[in-house]
Amino acid sequence: MAYLGLVFIIAAGLVAIAVAGQITAMRNEEASGHLDNLLVRAVPRWRWFAGRLAVGVGLVLFASVLTGVAAWLGAATQNTGVGFGALVRAGLNVAPPAAFIFGVGALTYGLWPRAAVAVTYGLVVWSFLVDIFASVVDSNHWLRDTSPLLHLRPAPAAPPDWAAAAWLVGLGAIAAFAGLVLFDRRDLQGA
Repeated sequence: MAYLGLVFIIAAGLVAIAVAGQITAMRNEEASGHLDNLLVRAVPRWRWFAGRLAVGVGLVLFASVLTGVAAWLGAATQNTGVGFGALVRAGLNVAPPAAFIFGVGALTYGLWPRAAVAVTYGLVVWSFLVDIFASVVDSNHWLRDTSPLLHLRPAPAAPPDWAAAAWLVGLGAIAAFAGLVLFDRRDLQGA
């Protein structure tokens, strides 16, 4: 069980990297001028941004559930006795940090698009560094709180902390909405 908990923590980081790639794709579309061609048509800016957010959220949910199902398939071949439901819940447990990172990336993209990729990937790298540092050194609690990955419990070894998950998702949603509003009001910025 402890091994599966560690696997899901690593999966949370990988899902976060995937959503950082979505922010990168949004920025590349704007920097290359492709977004200019789309937005001169009858496509409202907010609709394009909301569509990209929907793709990112769908990616997070799909990857999280797929992680749980794949873990169940692997665990079933080893006769671990861990049930399908517990592993799907553990898979869904990896979604909140990615949703938070995606929201922060969307906010940065709406506010300062040239820094969005660096901020989003920087948050992912910071989360891993804090996780590694916190496992080696007994660090201050405030340092651990800066990493979205450290707000996860290693499910299925421990029950998921759904309250912390709700906070991460809620803060990510608020940040993403703020990013949408800011993007709708700013000029496009090329490379």
